[in-house]
Amino acid sequence: MDRNKLILPGVIILIAVVIIITLSINFGDSTFETGNLYFQYPNSWNNEQIIGTFDNNSLFSQVILTANIPNGASQKSYIIIQMQKKSNGTFQLPGTNTIVMNTTNSTVGSTNVGNITATQFATYVPSLAQKVTIVDKANNYYIISFICPPNAANQTSKDYNSILATFKIQ
Repeated sequence: MDRNKLILPGVIILIAVVIIITLSINFGDSTFETGNLYFQYPNSWNNEQIIGTFDNNSLFSQVILTANIPNGASQKSYIIIQMQKKSNGTFQLPGTNTIVMNTTNSTVGSTNVGNITATQFATYVPSLAQKVTIVDKANNYYIISFICPPNAANQTSKDYNSILATFKIQ
């Protein structure tokens, strides 16, 4: 009879453990650590593609994360992290202020990414939301960007900011 009293609490504990494991898998973070690059990203995002090794010998490396943000649209949201070697020479790109001044609904500023001051600009128009952060470190540029439908901008931006908070270049 005492054994029957233990079955119900045992089943409840087992169900609780299964729920906790399921929640941690679905709502926890995954880790990206390749070459000199480290960051964490929400498990709701899929690592779709990795190109290159994110180390000092790589000319170009890229990782693309995608997610279907529940927002009533069937389009995906993208977070793209790229590393590219700085070129030697006199090639000059227009400054980010110039690019943003020529785009409506855009902002430019700076942010701190892994103890490095980075340039950040964003564009929000009726057809898309996009934010780009450019980190200049040593011999490389690191470009962290997201692009998504406007109705997914809040969730995508939150997940993007969590990546920036854990972004480390070693």
